[in-house]
Amino acid sequence: MQKKRLYLLMGFLLFLWGFLFTRLFYCQIIQGHRISQEVTKMRSREIDMRELPRGEILDRHLVPLTDYLSSPALYCLPRAITSQHGSRSKAYKELAHFLAARLQHADAKKIEADLKKASVNKTAIIRLCTNLSSEEREIIQAAHNPALVVAPYFKRYPENGFMAHLLGYAIKEEKPEQINGTGLERDYYQLLDNSSSQYRLLTALDARGNMIPGLSLRVGNQDSIKNALVLTIDKRVQKLVEEIMNQRIAKGAVVVLDVKSKEVLAMASRPTYIQNQVEEYLADVDSPLINRVLTPYYPGSLFKIVISLAAGEENLVKTGEVFNCTGKYSFNNQVAISCLKKEGHGDLSFEEAFAKSCNPTFINVGLRLGRSRLLEYVERLHLTDPELRGMQEVQSGTYVQIDGGEAALGNVCVGQRGVMLSPLQIASLLATVADDGFWAPPVVVKYTLDGEGKKSAFSPYRKKKVIKTTTAQGVQRMMEKVVEEGSGQNARLSDLRVAGKTATSQTGQINKNGEEILNTWFAGYLPADSPRWVIVVLAEEGQSGAQNCAPVFKDICQGMLQISP
Repeated sequence: MQKKRLYLLMGFLLFLWGFLFTRLFYCQIIQGHRISQEVTKMRSREIDMRELPRGEILDRHLVPLTDYLSSPALYCLPRAITSQHGSRSKAYKELAHFLAARLQHADAKKIEADLKKASVNKTAIIRLCTNLSSEEREIIQAAHNPALVVAPYFKRYPENGFMAHLLGYAIKEEKPEQINGTGLERDYYQLLDNSSSQYRLLTALDARGNMIPGLSLRVGNQDSIKNALVLTIDKRVQKLVEEIMNQRIAKGAVVVLDVKSKEVLAMASRPTYIQNQVEEYLADVDSPLINRVLTPYYPGSLFKIVISLAAGEENLVKTGEVFNCTGKYSFNNQVAISCLKKEGHGDLSFEEAFAKSCNPTFINVGLRLGRSRLLEYVERLHLTDPELRGMQEVQSGTYVQIDGGEAALGNVCVGQRGVMLSPLQIASLLATVADDGFWAPPVVVKYTLDGEGKKSAFSPYRKKKVIKTTTAQGVQRMMEKVVEEGSGQNARLSDLRVAGKTATSQTGQINKNGEEILNTWFAGYLPADSPRWVIVVLAEEGQSGAQNCAPVFKDICQGMLQISP
């Protein structure tokens, strides 16, 4: 009997120890991280070190496109401020005047007001000043004030307008409740809003909730990115494009597209703007807030690519056929469309007409094609599709309309009145040509990461065959000839063959000198024999596509070959 009781006692003790050990294992190992976080949260206060507490936007290689620039900032613990006079109000005033006398952009009244407000709201940490100079930083550190600390301040956007039009900005209005703004920031506001920060300043509290002097800087794990938007953009290519545009294009746009995947590697518009200073640009006559990549323009001679594709599909040009250019195409005694070469090109083949951008030849072929068949090819090529996958902002205002008789059709054939296309739509057209007739809509977002770090990608889009391979390759050869022998020779590379097309479009607008304003283009791809990238360059108020845009295309090509040989 006694032995039985002993066994029961031993069993009970073993069960108890087993239960305690299991519970300890569960709390320490399985739930340890969560419990530690809760305790830390109870015994600490923090401040987000970012300009805007939003999720990150990353490039295709997970390189940050936002929140990657920092500057020294001054942070303060209001409850740790002391004064020899004993009054906290006087202590705030003393500190405010101390800082205002030593920091260039510090205002004593504002600092004092911020400290008092923080005291009333029981805010543990506040940010007083940003963009400290190295001298100001040394002054603060030399003061050895336990209430002050210098730490990084992460800016949402760079101050040079980098990627401003694609990233955009977002403003949440309370009444009525809506999200205003542009670009990806507006489109993905809910995803990016209230994202947990990787960059926080923490201060510890004692058991009574009082500050323990000193702050600790905690940097989150860079590998555990949450609430993020991952783009198809390659930051290296984007930076290359924007640096070249800053030197060469005052007003215009550039798009770089992957031929096979149709992913946007770079897109930039000029002039640019600073996202947190939008109101300063509203009255700017150069309209820097407009994303010119998605804005409609007359495509000029680039539309001859469409005519060439349709002519090839319909066998409208006979082998060896010769055209004659007299310098204009006359529809009747009153209406005529001039050629770029006023005296005319004389006799030339269709391929030569493409290389030399001969208007009369393409009007001739366009009239053979006719209005209805041309519009069928516009639809088949998805020429005016407004979609950019991953963005809600559509390319509105683009169209191909033929209202009238032969003269109206002739204008469309040379890319003037009746045709409005965006640089991105031109890039999509060239990607179809370079990809042997396969089309898919361009895309700018690869995937999103939600609050749990779960990846959500767009469903893959199966490419469609819209043009025969032989037709596409025929136009490829003509575009290569433009660079080798025709109007695009300024785009030629010494060690690699490229293909492209120049264009100069009339706007119907007159500048202050009484001259017509021209928009200029170069659209091409490289390498010519195995296309990888499409590059479209638009420069407003230029002289010609050959003069203004072909050299920009060349510079971008050379830079991209260094980035990705």
